[in-house]
Order: sequence, then structure tokens, then C-alpha cells
Amino acid sequence: MSRLRQMQQQEPLGGNNPAAMLAQRLRELQKPKQIKGAVKPVALLKQYCVLAVCFAIFCGLCMLSIQVSDQLRNIPDLSFLQHYHPVDAIEIYDKNDELVCTVSHSQNRKSVDLNHISHFMQDAVVAVEDRHFYEHGGVNFPSIVRALSANLMAHRLVEGGSTITQQLVKNLFFPEAQRTLVRKTAEAIVAEQIDSRYSKQDILAMYLNEIYFGNGASGIEQAAQTYFGKSALNLNLAESAFLAGIIKAPSTLGRVEHRDEALRRQHEVLDAMVDCGYITKMQVANATKPELAFHLTSDRVESKPFDIYPYYVSYVLDVVHKKYDANFIHRCGLKVYTNLDPVAQSTAEELLAKTIKNAPRGIDEEALVCASVKDGAVRAIVGGAGDYWDNQWNCAVAAHTVGSSFKPFVYLAAFLNHSLNAKDHILDAPLTVNQEYSPKNYDGKFLGRISVRDALAKSRNTCAVRVAQMVGIDHVAETARIAGLEIPDDHNLSMALGSCAESPMDMAGAYGTLARGGVAIRPWAIRHVDDLNGRILEKNENIPCRVFPEQPVASLVDVMQDVVRRGTGTLARLSDRPCAGKTGTADKARDLWFVGFTPDMVTAVWAGNRLNKGITAKHVTGGSVVASIFHDFNKEYYAASPTPAGTLICTKSKPSEEKPREVAYNSYSRRRSISYAPRQVASSEYARGIYGPSNGAVTRNTKGITEYTWTQ
Repeated sequence: MSRLRQMQQQEPLGGNNPAAMLAQRLRELQKPKQIKGAVKPVALLKQYCVLAVCFAIFCGLCMLSIQVSDQLRNIPDLSFLQHYHPVDAIEIYDKNDELVCTVSHSQNRKSVDLNHISHFMQDAVVAVEDRHFYEHGGVNFPSIVRALSANLMAHRLVEGGSTITQQLVKNLFFPEAQRTLVRKTAEAIVAEQIDSRYSKQDILAMYLNEIYFGNGASGIEQAAQTYFGKSALNLNLAESAFLAGIIKAPSTLGRVEHRDEALRRQHEVLDAMVDCGYITKMQVANATKPELAFHLTSDRVESKPFDIYPYYVSYVLDVVHKKYDANFIHRCGLKVYTNLDPVAQSTAEELLAKTIKNAPRGIDEEALVCASVKDGAVRAIVGGAGDYWDNQWNCAVAAHTVGSSFKPFVYLAAFLNHSLNAKDHILDAPLTVNQEYSPKNYDGKFLGRISVRDALAKSRNTCAVRVAQMVGIDHVAETARIAGLEIPDDHNLSMALGSCAESPMDMAGAYGTLARGGVAIRPWAIRHVDDLNGRILEKNENIPCRVFPEQPVASLVDVMQDVVRRGTGTLARLSDRPCAGKTGTADKARDLWFVGFTPDMVTAVWAGNRLNKGITAKHVTGGSVVASIFHDFNKEYYAASPTPAGTLICTKSKPSEEKPREVAYNSYSRRRSISYAPRQVASSEYARGIYGPSNGAVTRNTKGITEYTWTQ
């Protein structure tokens, strides 16, 4: 038995026994197959996850790189820092290149060299803001890691890791940017570039002249004067520690009501200076014994940024700030050369301040814009009759319902397509349109058949609506738009009576097109802009562009003279020179207008109230109130600036003799196409002066005006 067992152990499993061999085969089949080199599913999943994470990191880094590159694209050549002095100023010059005012965020800001700053101040700032300033290369990576850990543990921002160089970069190039990874990365790159190019002393000097210390004080010199009435060189240890402590939160710690908190921060600065070995504890004790003698006993009252010609200056600043960001202005400063005429501006300001006192009850605001007929240069802007700093709403560039001052463009549309001439007759009679709209005349009367000349001179409403019906309100709107008005897209017949809203600035521009006989020039206030080093940044060249043929416009101007001679605008008449214009009175006298021109100057005058309420006083119209302002302004201006009388375009062009025609009553419902076929014009095209009639051949005359061959 033992021998049999021994043989079975020595014999291979299964031996020659078929049953045993079958059993062994079955056991082998039941075992899982092992494929050489195969990966288990769990291991495969792990590999996919690792690859996905790596791909996500790669994509994130690529996106970060693109965004950082976009940030760095706006960084100027850092060589300008070699002679860097913060300016933060805009100088405004008048038409004679005389300085009007300097507008600055910090009026008394002054840059000083490092050797004119107390060594206590230098040490205090380094100790509390960046104690490893003299060791790192612009970025302190251990400090960043430490700050990140502290912020994560506190679940809020409790510590910053920015170096002095990074703070300088932020103030110079990213003043309004949020704390994002992209911005911090770009900031670090620029900081390293600055550190490699400039010495630590240069960087510290730039930083101390750049940072804000609260109470309107930018830079260490202004801060020393503001808080202690002394220069930065004479700051003692206690004063230096106080100012260095303010840097953390200048808008808060600089205020008198937070003085105790600022003094606690001062002690933190002194302790940091001791830790850095800059001072001893004995010096701290001696420095803190006497109380600080503050020159500033209460928050400094901010002075007005500018106090001369405020409406013109504010308009120019609005234009400038749309083109140049605060960061650029802060670095380079601007010299803005304008078209401001000091005589016209001061005359307008004084006149409006005087006339508002005697204005009818309910009128509390007036505005005036005048511009040169020759080139569209804006000479004066007054957007209110009171103190600008009490109410900074600029009525000169705000839209108001124009009333009958819009009517010249209705008649111009008819003159352009030869539907009417000045001697044609038109019916002034009751009118109802679509059983809904029934315009009335101001006096409630109807004059029957009258000449077109009389219809405009006497501002008959029913006549204007009939002309708009005949020409088509869309053509009227297009005519006004090409002249220079901002016409809305939805048109109806009430527009013929001035239901649209326009600003005095735009009205002056559109009437200027009439005064020039159909040559459009957008009103412009700025001639050129330079930086404070004299480098020209932009130069404005407003190209005049003929948008209407001269003859129909000359006929209209001739009629508009009658408005002043014997129509609704007689109070605007000047004794020493010709003028033409049109009155306007919106519903319930909410807005009163007179817009007119002499041979050399176009003036738009508006009056109304801040609440846009109707005027209850009787006989308040544009002709009775603001036409006299037009007269007085022009009279005083020409007395102070003697100017030849000249002639209007209607006299120069000598309109051909027009024969009166009777316009059939039933023709008012027939719309005729305008022969010059004006096309839609974008405002940007208008500003460049490049548009004209779609069917006109373009030429350029010797006066530089773009001319067109008109299809009649």
C-alpha cells in the first residue's frame, strides 16, 4: 500500500490515467487566463486619471500663459522708469495755447529723491512692508507660500506676500485690477524685470513717491506735509513709523476717527524695525514718549479739481477719459489743446448767471454752445446757469425736446427734392391725420394760404406737418440726421414739430451745416493732445464734407433770416451784422430754444428746468426768453472781439429768382423721393466726414472741402 502511494507521488499528475488527465484539464480551464503584459482594470483607470489630470494642468497652464501674455502686452517699455516722476495731471490749454488749468488727482504732489527722504522712513517701510527687500529679486517666493498657508488656514485674506517691487508694479500698471492668479503672475514677471534693471534704491524711491497715504496725499513728500507740516527729509522715527503704518489701509488709517487704530499700527511698525535691527528698544521708548504733533487736525477738505470754465473743462475731461485710461494719465500726464475761446466762454458764463435771475418762474437752468462756422471749433460750452459744483448736470450735452427749432430741416427736405421753394404757397388750416393726430398752431389761429417763407418765419405748425406729409417723414428724418442730429429710428409726423430730443451741442452742429451752405463738420473741442514731455499723442483734423447742394440750403438760410427780421425770433436780431435762426418751444414750454448763426459763429441756447416740468407763466416761448440771450451774447462777444460783419451763405450764393407756385391741397399726401438720395450714415462716419450722397461723384476743391456732383 505504501509502495502504491509512493509511485503515485513520483508519477506526474494524471500519469497515463485518462480520467486523471481529464480532471487536470478541467481544473486548468477553470483558472483565469493570464495574458502576458495585460493591465488590471483598476490600474488602467488610475492611468487614465493621471493622464486626465496632467492634460488639465497642461491646458490650465496654456490658458494662464495666454492670459498673462495679454496682461503683459499692455506694459510699456520699462526704460521710462529711469526718469520716472508721477504726474497724474492733465493740463488744459485754450485756443491761444494759454494754460487754462491743471487738473490733478493730487494737487500738491511732489516727487523727491531718496536722499531727501528720512532714513527712518526708508527703514520703517522696508521693515513693515518687505523685510527681505534687499535680498530677493523682486519676488519673495517663501513669503508668498507663507501668506498662502496663512490665508488658507484662516479661510480669508489675512496676510499678503507682495514685495515692495510688486506693490510698485501694481500701482503703476494694475491699479484697478482684482487679485487673480493671472494678475499676480503678470505682476511677478514685471517685478522681476524691474528688479533686474534698477537698483534697490531706485525702486524704493519710486515706491515712496508713488504710494497713497490717505487724506488725498500721494507720495511721501505730500504725506509729510499733510500730516506733520514738514518735508520728508525731516521726519523723525515716530512720524516715519506712523506714515509707514498707514500704507496698509490709507483710506481708513489716515482718517482722524481711526487715529487710535493708526497709532497701534505705528507700534507694530516700530517692533518690526527692532526685529530687523534698524533701531533699538531704547529708541522706541524715546520715540513714543512725546505725543505726535499732527499738522492735520481733521480730514483735509478736498479743493475743487478746477474752478475756471468748469463746463468746458469737464466736457474736455470726459472726452479725454474715454480715450486714455487713468493708468496712462498717471504715468505720462496730458497736455490738451482745445478750441476754448476765453472771451466767448466768460461772456456766456456771466450772461447766463445774470439772466437766470430774471427768468420766468419755473426756469432754473440754461445752456449755451457756440462754435465757429468756418471749421466747427467749439468756442464756448455752458451747461448750467448756477455753480457747477452744486449741480454737475451738463445741460449743453444733454438732450432736450427741440420743438419748432427742428422745422428748418422739414423745409430743407422739401427744398432738396424741389417739392417747394421759398415763394410757394401752402395751406395753414385745420388738419387731422389718420383721424388721430390734429396739430394746432401756438396762437390757435389759421391763416389760410400763406407763403412757405411766412410759414417758417411765423412757425405755423400745420404747415410744417403738411410739408412732412408731402416729402415723407423718413426723408425729413434722414435730412436732419445727415445735417448732424441724432435722430431716433422710429419716425412719425410729430417729429415735424420737434418731438425728438437733441442736445445744444448737436443743434449747434446741425445749424452749422446750414450756415456753411450744406458743408458738415462735427463740433469739436480738442485740437491735439500731447504728453507732458511734448510727444504728440493725437491730432484732430476735422475734414469738412459737403452733404447737401448749396442752392437749396442757401434758399433755406434766406428764409431763416426772416425768422429774425419779422418772425418769432425778432428779439435775436443784431444791428451790426446779419443773422438767421429759429425759435423752439416744446410742449407746455418745458424746453425753450433759439438756435441761430452769424456769418462766423453758430450759437444754440436752451432754457428749461431740472424736473422737466411745464412752465405755467404766460407767453413763455423760445422767442420771448432765449432769443434775447442769443442777442445779448453775440452783442457782448463782438464788442469784446471785434469781427467783420461778413455775409451769410444765402447772400454769397445769390439764389436764383424763384417763382411762386400754388401747391395743390391733395398733393400733401403724395410722397416724393429726394433727388440726392441720402444714405444712412453712422455717427462714426459723420465724425470722419467721409459720407455723402450715394449717387454723387467725389471731388476735392481747393479749400479742402469734399464735394459731390449732385444728380438733379
